[in-house]
Amino acid sequence: MPPVSQAVLLSWSVPPAASFALAVTAVVYLRGWVRLRRAGVPFVPLWRAVCFLLGLLTLWVALASPCDTFSAFVLTAHMLQHMLLMMVAPPLILLGAPLVPLVRGLPAFAAREFAGPFLNWRVAKQVGNALIHPAVALLLLGGALFAWHTPRLYELALASGSWHEVEHACFFAASLIFWWPVIQPWPSRPRGPRWGMVPYLLAADVENTVMSAILVFSDRLLYPSYAAMPRLFGFSAVHDQAAAGALMWVMGSMAFTIPAMLIAVECLQGKRGRRQISLPGRRVTWLRVRWPIAFTRRFPPGRWNSQPREALSFLLLFAVTGLYLAHLAAAPSDDDDQALRFRGQSGAFAVSVFAPSGDLETGASDFSVLVQDANSQGVLRDATVDLYAQEVAGPQRTGPVRATSEDAENKLLQSASLNLPAEGEWKVSIVVRRGAQRADFSLPVRVVRPEGGKSLPWPYLVLLGFSVVLWLTYYSRNRAARTPGFAQALPGKSTAHVP
Repeated sequence: MPPVSQAVLLSWSVPPAASFALAVTAVVYLRGWVRLRRAGVPFVPLWRAVCFLLGLLTLWVALASPCDTFSAFVLTAHMLQHMLLMMVAPPLILLGAPLVPLVRGLPAFAAREFAGPFLNWRVAKQVGNALIHPAVALLLLGGALFAWHTPRLYELALASGSWHEVEHACFFAASLIFWWPVIQPWPSRPRGPRWGMVPYLLAADVENTVMSAILVFSDRLLYPSYAAMPRLFGFSAVHDQAAAGALMWVMGSMAFTIPAMLIAVECLQGKRGRRQISLPGRRVTWLRVRWPIAFTRRFPPGRWNSQPREALSFLLLFAVTGLYLAHLAAAPSDDDDQALRFRGQSGAFAVSVFAPSGDLETGASDFSVLVQDANSQGVLRDATVDLYAQEVAGPQRTGPVRATSEDAENKLLQSASLNLPAEGEWKVSIVVRRGAQRADFSLPVRVVRPEGGKSLPWPYLVLLGFSVVLWLTYYSRNRAARTPGFAQALPGKSTAHVP
């Protein structure tokens, strides 16, 4: 395998927070799936668990694979990432019938006090039913598809790692909503005739075709950032845009038309589109199910019983998991939010330098360098790169530092951390050597002092807000439980289902 191809395949940008969240989701689902199987629930066979795990794996691959690493360089890689997020991962996850296994896999205290009541909350059911209405789901998918592919929003996602994550979240959430009426994961049931999913899917294919055709047949480059980026694989940015549109056209059409044909065949054969699922003695509608979870009654207050133990263990688990997830989400990624700061050519080398956008803060700053042959534009991974910095109006000098590809997510780049100790104007010099050939490049940067009084990172604020919501929910439920006459209204004597 050529060294460049090998470097591309090794360019994984593993997101710590997303990887941890997906791993926790898989553990919770498997715990619930095992408990349901042991209880004899027939609606969660092994193939559903396999589909769910494959969906999570596909989601992780979309976020961590070279598709993400090269999304700012190659539009085709970015489009493949979007297709995995929209056309592959959501259907697989929904085929796993995730709702009940995820609730059943939670700690008993969380399932009883939070998840179960929320899913049976009248407002939640109304909002959920409104979102999965076919007309609404189709509009949401089309809105997300067209909005994020407009030049302004697309460029915003390319320039900011945070907005890139928001884009991915919108695509994934809209796709989950879209595929829900098609798959109808247990314990939901269709709201209309099964043949109605055929025009539903074909309408989505029309949306996908229109967006694809815009990319394929456009006579100009829609996203200027790709014109500024160095070309890595020998084709122009316009050809890359057309290839991305063709990929979207083919993968999207297959994802929509194949299920439409299968549903049409089922309907023509006189079969029901899917088995109507109901629990014994219960009619099941969307989120209107008496969960197969027996919730223990509250014991008299003041005793050291199972409920306080459950609450304490849940509190400890929630604190550890939440704080660790917030820590991972707040940590900056090596290559996120780096911008192209310089492109130049000297002798046999063409160099592109990436660094944080705007003014650099005093201290260590990461620089990444791509070295290419000036004539063929082939990537030269065997070139050595040294960086050093000189204060323009002062005597301070730092470096040289040898850049390597070991710590870089993109293995075609060579990265190094360069210390800039004082504020002011600096000149960063890049020395490239390959055999007897040498070239020198320089990049002016402005260094400023970090802003004082750092605020709490947003993941911790989200965790704090979520904790407050959970506490208010628990407090309101338990205060209602202590009101006169409430205990007599609870069904049963030894167990109680979610109301």
